[in-house]
Amino acid sequence: MSAYTDNFECQLKNIIANFSQQPLPEHLPLWVRDLGISSSNKIVKAERVGSSGYKTDIIVHFDNHKLLKISAKMSSADYFGNWYSHKRLVNEFGLDSFEKLTQDCTKWANAWINHSNASLFVGVSICFGKRSGNTSRDFLDVFNPNDMIKIVAGIGTGNETANCLYSTSNLPSSIEQLFQILKPINTSTIFELSHNFKIAYRPINPMTEDSNRKKCVYTQFVPFKAFAEPLEVTHVSDLKTLGSFQTVEFNSLNHNRILNNLSDNFNLIIPRKVK
Repeated sequence: MSAYTDNFECQLKNIIANFSQQPLPEHLPLWVRDLGISSSNKIVKAERVGSSGYKTDIIVHFDNHKLLKISAKMSSADYFGNWYSHKRLVNEFGLDSFEKLTQDCTKWANAWINHSNASLFVGVSICFGKRSGNTSRDFLDVFNPNDMIKIVAGIGTGNETANCLYSTSNLPSSIEQLFQILKPINTSTIFELSHNFKIAYRPINPMTEDSNRKKCVYTQFVPFKAFAEPLEVTHVSDLKTLGSFQTVEFNSLNHNRILNNLSDNFNLIIPRKVK
């Protein structure tokens, strides 16, 4: 999380906390009332949720023990789901979606390696959210609308799973405005997001990136053959003549493990950035 985003969430939490004991708007949206919150209730406190993997950023407690679990996304926020691991993806979407994604990612990688903007890469990681250009795929080409809800809200019923979305960079000036900005995480809200909701393919250059090499990949470079002598490759134009991208199994493969395999089993050496 960036310092800017962190500061925004702190400000939003503090503003909501300052609404404590104020009367709620007389005409609350139906989705708020469906959560068991009425205009006769009052906010007791607001707290930030800092746990990794949580979709909820701020929890608002009411005097009847009901909760608003807010996913706060500024209008400039690009990602709703960063760096999905194999385990997380299969847990949330199932093995069939994993198989479909690795096939799509592999097809994309074999095309991208020939693109003029491509740099050296041996694997591709993924994120979900806003994305434009040649490194994005329409989310619904691989997944379905219900899967999009899982990415925005999370899965389950605990505090880690959001039940509403705050998707603007503007802070509320009143309790009335807060409830005007908040939206339920449902099919209608997701439809509004879907026009720019993408799978972001993230090819990682091992020569220029360090920590991101630990991220799971959904396709892997495999040489046509092993080499008798060590061969060092530093340019994507050379790499693409030596093999192709292949699908991966559900085994948490990452960029570093691909590089190790290329070196140990194929004698193909690709330099790595050192801290």
